[in-house]
Amino acid sequence: MLPTHQHRAIRTVVALLVASLALGVVFAVLTLLFRHDVLAYQLARQPGADPDELSRTLWTRPIPVLVVAVLYVWVARQLLAGRPRAYRRVRIVSVVGFVAIAWLVASAAYPLWLRGVQVAQLAVLAALIVAVNRPVVRAAFPKVADPRPRNLRAAALLAVLAPLVAEVSVGSTSLREIWVIPLYVPIYGAGVLFIREVVRRTGGGVVNLLVMGLAYGLVEEGLALQSLTSRHLYGAADWAPRLFGLNTAYAEANLAYHAVFSVTIPIVLVEARFGAAPYLRRGGVIGTGVVALLGAALLRISVPPSEDPGYTMSLSAVLLTVAVVAALVVVGLRVRVRPSVRPAGPPPVAALAALATAATFAFLGLVWPFAGARQPLFTHGAWALLPMTGAALVAVAVFVALRRWSAGPQWTLRHPLAACFGALVGHTAFGIVAHADTLPDRGFLAVVALVTAIAGAVIVKRIGDGRRAPAVPPAPGSVTTVSTGSGPAHPPAG
Repeated sequence: MLPTHQHRAIRTVVALLVASLALGVVFAVLTLLFRHDVLAYQLARQPGADPDELSRTLWTRPIPVLVVAVLYVWVARQLLAGRPRAYRRVRIVSVVGFVAIAWLVASAAYPLWLRGVQVAQLAVLAALIVAVNRPVVRAAFPKVADPRPRNLRAAALLAVLAPLVAEVSVGSTSLREIWVIPLYVPIYGAGVLFIREVVRRTGGGVVNLLVMGLAYGLVEEGLALQSLTSRHLYGAADWAPRLFGLNTAYAEANLAYHAVFSVTIPIVLVEARFGAAPYLRRGGVIGTGVVALLGAALLRISVPPSEDPGYTMSLSAVLLTVAVVAALVVVGLRVRVRPSVRPAGPPPVAALAALATAATFAFLGLVWPFAGARQPLFTHGAWALLPMTGAALVAVAVFVALRRWSAGPQWTLRHPLAACFGALVGHTAFGIVAHADTLPDRGFLAVVALVTAIAGAVIVKRIGDGRRAPAVPPAPGSVTTVSTGSGPAHPPAG
């Protein structure tokens, strides 16, 4: 049982929580009761604003207040029960609430008499911040070491590597546009990290990562950028005949690209160093998923309005895309592909890297217009379907070959790494031809390709010498690792 002075201090924190909630309820009720006056004030401040939109905004305030009321009651009970998590939540809520109310006061979005209520709530939240951080209260909730594993270095590396591989190393983002990379970090970094965590927790392998990568591509390209259906964005509608409103060649190129380069390759490279155990705890996984969704929303409100103003996907297209994404997620998390029943000996790692480079360049060259062409491989009209078919055959051939090679006893960790680095060199080489339009950009990508090739050769050789990350036990239900007599343990490709 807590000492009397600590119990009294905690009750003070609870009282301030309730007071802040009460002021929020008062503000919401006054806003609704005097909504016409509030609306008139806001229209006077924003003459060009839409009255209907402002009116809808006023009606949305009671909903979050009701949700917060329920959460406050629950947190207060948990706090009085001595739960450390409740204490951490109160510390976060107090700061976030203070910042939000301060922004509302500073924005002067409400009449002066209503701002008085906000100022009072601001004072209560300031007192709450002080009270909840007092030593006597902190001592009542001592830190308890969390035994669950976590690897923030690996998570951070993957979050940074994903956008660099997907955008920078292929030249999609030029040197003069490099400042926009932070815009991509939430959806790429958090999105790929989230996919990696849920796939590994459910025991999935590389094939599951590829399927989830397709779902990721549909979210980014289909829902966030709307590029799969837009007739104007990136000129994608002119690449090949459209089918049911879909930009076919653009969809084939980018969905495959995201599955391989945005998702799978960064994960394989990071796991070669840090292993396949979970990098985040449950709260981190949830937070990462939320950040990824916010990143998709950030792309949606920033890119299409500026690059493709006036276009909005139809409701039927949105619903169909969401349904396909949901189906892919189910497949990616639940379906398991067994190793090939016809294993074959893999080629030497150098030859495998060269094959990956050639296959990547061939796939992108067959489906992605370059050197001034408007359609794949300089075709016109429906003839674009021929190189698109060729690109699909290249992808299928590579998948079948890797599946057979990875099922054999000679497949070691050196082989998938060689394939990944070879593919990276191939996609950077294609970026020099297709994306770089200035000498500095071409020089930069040439350096990236050279550094990638050298780094890949060194890393693969080090692994061949036996220097690699310590082995980690597989997650419950994960694919069992296979060890050969001549190389390090490795996971099957499926």
